[in-house]
Amino acid sequence: MTSKVRVHMNICEKTHLITVTTNENGNYDVHIATDCDNIKEFAEGLMDLSMEDLTDKVNSRIVNRYRTVRMSANCAVPSGVLSAAWVEAGMIARSRARDKKCNVIEFLTE
Repeated sequence: MTSKVRVHMNICEKTHLITVTTNENGNYDVHIATDCDNIKEFAEGLMDLSMEDLTDKVNSRIVNRYRTVRMSANCAVPSGVLSAAWVEAGMIARSRARDKKCNVIEFLTE
């Protein structure tokens, strides 16, 4: 199957479409449609991800990739990748994801 999420980074005015598919090995492949060079660099090599990559922050290739590329520390794309992968892996119910639509970070002014 395939799971998709869209990440809107309004601060930098970029939108990224993340697609995660289950491959023939039962692992997960990530594709990110983006015009951001930093996100393109992050996406390189995010193929054949294991369940450990989705759940173990210490050994996750997703988290390690995030730490070593030029993307901003506040970029929501890694969370988007994990969210799409968790839906694909059945760790978030598709019905729940469909009903709730999005998670939000809201900037407040006082």
